[in-house]
Amino acid sequence: MKHESCRTLILILTLLALSPLQGGENALMPPAEKANVTTVTSIKELQETVAKTEVGTTILLKNGKYTERCDLKGKGSKERPIVVRAETIGGVELLNQVTLEGEYVAVMGFNFTDKGFVSISGKGCRLSRCHMTNVQNGQWVIVSAGSREVEIDHCLFEKKESNKTLSKGCQVLKIGVLNKGEKHHIHHNHFRDIPKGKTGNGFETIQLITQGNPFDPKKGDCKTVIEDNLFERCNGEAEIISVKSNGNVIRRNTVRACAGSLVLRHGDANVAAGNFFFGDGEKGSGGVRLQGVDQVVVNNYFQDLGQAAIAMMDGTPDNLYVRVERATVAHNTVVNCGYAMEIGLNHSKHPNGTVPKDCVIAGNIFFSQGDGERKAIRFVQDDQPEGWVWVDNVVKGDLGSPPCEGIVTGDPQLAIVDKNVALPTKDTPMSKHTLNDVNALSGDLFGNPRKNVRTIGCVQFPVERQDKGPLTEKQVGPDAAEPLSTRDAGR
Repeated sequence: MKHESCRTLILILTLLALSPLQGGENALMPPAEKANVTTVTSIKELQETVAKTEVGTTILLKNGKYTERCDLKGKGSKERPIVVRAETIGGVELLNQVTLEGEYVAVMGFNFTDKGFVSISGKGCRLSRCHMTNVQNGQWVIVSAGSREVEIDHCLFEKKESNKTLSKGCQVLKIGVLNKGEKHHIHHNHFRDIPKGKTGNGFETIQLITQGNPFDPKKGDCKTVIEDNLFERCNGEAEIISVKSNGNVIRRNTVRACAGSLVLRHGDANVAAGNFFFGDGEKGSGGVRLQGVDQVVVNNYFQDLGQAAIAMMDGTPDNLYVRVERATVAHNTVVNCGYAMEIGLNHSKHPNGTVPKDCVIAGNIFFSQGDGERKAIRFVQDDQPEGWVWVDNVVKGDLGSPPCEGIVTGDPQLAIVDKNVALPTKDTPMSKHTLNDVNALSGDLFGNPRKNVRTIGCVQFPVERQDKGPLTEKQVGPDAAEPLSTRDAGR
């Protein structure tokens, strides 16, 4: 009964996490000609104007190159933010630090080069339609702990050459949180060409981190959403997105040819749903790696990864790695990856820790062909997990582990279609499991409704794509068209 009550709790948390975020959709800022507009020609004038301006004002900075540091402190409102924007999108180049502090102040349409990084502190602040390239600072965007409802959207971050010369603290986005309902929103950004770091740690593309970086954060949910972002050749380190926080959602992102994984590193009750992971066969490319309690990994698509699509850590006595417990891994599709699941990875200081416990693995497809080195499942050191439930999983290829109830070896009858995504056919098996309360499973990978009897894998048959496949560069970054509602949980 205790296990069932815990499972009910995580399903409730999942439903809450995937519900639409409260507080402004923050659609594209209104055109300058329709707003209360002030034009400025210097950084000094810009700072002074922001400090004294009324809510709802748009401040245009004349096109040009600016080398001074810029400190913006203002107070707008949710309905009428203060908007600071380039005269034309991309027409202003900023070569020095920008600090953004206050309430509902938006910075939009700037190019950042040289030492032009951004630090944000406050409530409802926004960085939008900006371009950062080869900025010579370790961290490019820093959100301080205690900030709330920060939005970073439609930006392009690329060519982070500082990774090659600096030793640590080199995140593209470093977002500090207290796990007190911050509700940050990171969406429709394009991250590309992030070189491998000089050392092996501290070069995440996105780090969402609890203040003080406790190995096991205290209870409390952050409720940040990282969605609809495109990652290409982000090779800084083993963690592309590093989540060290509780109660967040990472969904509908596309990861291509990146030497790393989405890692649920510290924290509990996070959701990874509806993401695409495409490798190039290189050993560094991975999918989702997790530790902690009540994590949810559902409706994801993994293809051609050199490492495991889904990996779980053993726990360590010092809680550097918290034991995986009560994870839900359901309706994922894994195609031609090094391992579909690798269970019981160890830290070098603790070569044999506590095995994952009380997890549900349901309705997944583990498919491989042509390479005898690929295995569906690997139990590290042959340690069997405790209290697991396997339901309606299908493996094509080498199972890699002793057979057990809930894993069937056979052909899931997939069809490779446009964009080389493997989709189900009318002959793909169905699942009758009862994980109906996991809200992330109410729709499939493309946001189409699931049936009471679900197709195994991440897509429901008959397939209705509605152009919701992997993201392309036209859908993200400064030049992308504004989406409809990015906060619709079902999409």
